[in-house]
Amino acid sequence: MVEETMLGGHATGGDRVSDGASSQRHDLLDTIGLIQDAALDPSAWVGAVERMMLLFDGIAGVLVINSADADNGRTVVQTGVDPNYQQRYFDEFARLDPVFDPRSPLMVGRPVCLSPFTPGGLFTNSTFYNEWFVPQGFHDGLGAVVYSRGTRRLWLSVARHGSGHAADQVGRFALLLPHVMRSLRVAERLDMVSNQQRALGDALAVVSHAVMLVDRRGRLVFANPAAEVLLGPDQPMSVEQGLLTARDPVTAAALEAALAAAMIDADDGQGGVRDIVVPRDRRRPLLLSVVPVGRRAADHADLDVPVAAMILVADPDVRPWARLDGFARAYGLTAAEGKILDALLDGEGVDRVAERLGIGRATVKTHLNRILAKTGTARQNELIRLVAGSLSPLRK
Repeated sequence: MVEETMLGGHATGGDRVSDGASSQRHDLLDTIGLIQDAALDPSAWVGAVERMMLLFDGIAGVLVINSADADNGRTVVQTGVDPNYQQRYFDEFARLDPVFDPRSPLMVGRPVCLSPFTPGGLFTNSTFYNEWFVPQGFHDGLGAVVYSRGTRRLWLSVARHGSGHAADQVGRFALLLPHVMRSLRVAERLDMVSNQQRALGDALAVVSHAVMLVDRRGRLVFANPAAEVLLGPDQPMSVEQGLLTARDPVTAAALEAALAAAMIDADDGQGGVRDIVVPRDRRRPLLLSVVPVGRRAADHADLDVPVAAMILVADPDVRPWARLDGFARAYGLTAAEGKILDALLDGEGVDRVAERLGIGRATVKTHLNRILAKTGTARQNELIRLVAGSLSPLRK
């Protein structure tokens, strides 16, 4: 009966590892260690599945994704399975696998012994068993669904030859399943965090403002491309022994004080922003803002390092926007009007725009009046404010 071969998350009676030989305990602990390693290194699943084969006298082991749509299935780990048969599984047999039949009383984390699986011999009397399972020398085995989302399920199993009784091993197999499921959840979480960090890095890479992150020791741990430019040779800011600083001594002292205060604010969960003016030779100064990042915020973001402050730097010589296509479409500007607007945003007057574009002053005035009318603005400075409030600060 199914009830006799499907157990909860704990072994019972003679199946308790604590009642077995010390070598079995050692093998079980080693297997759990490999499973835990797989949370950080997916390649460790191969070793974990191979160790399970040894633990349960198996001749093959698989970790496979099965789906109601067979085209979405794939093998995560396979060892001991004929590669041709594994390909045939998805081509022909996935839809016939009784383990994933709607009538199968499978629950996530519940181990099953395959040979007596389900009433009426649903497994052993199936086409799948006789044409895919047995021809490879498999006659028995242990398995469980260890992850499920929608129609996709992750199936872990160890196939055995004809001798012995897999049902006797179900209890020990059950001991491993919570560790497998926890490892998969951790791996999923880490993968999601990694994707978030990559997405954040990609987003900051195209922002025109310089963005930097500093840890609790004052070390620079992240700088987007715009920030890397400001940290280059002959620039007003630099990194010395891993610490962010300014070349001007007064500014360096102010930055050090602002970062120290940010550490305190981060501990207290405060959000006081400190602005610092960074002077430059023969150029307009930079405006630097130090923004505390609280411990809770950093923990929630799952950053690899304990970030304490974010630093934003605005360079008045760098236009904070580069893309006008969306704005032009939003207000129905023509290509010629877009060129006029682009030139005006550089702070040039009508005469300079005319000279730059090689057109008459009257033509520039005509286009400007049309732009003002289409955008509902009355003056050039009002138009620039509208653009500044409408566009994202992208470098390209």
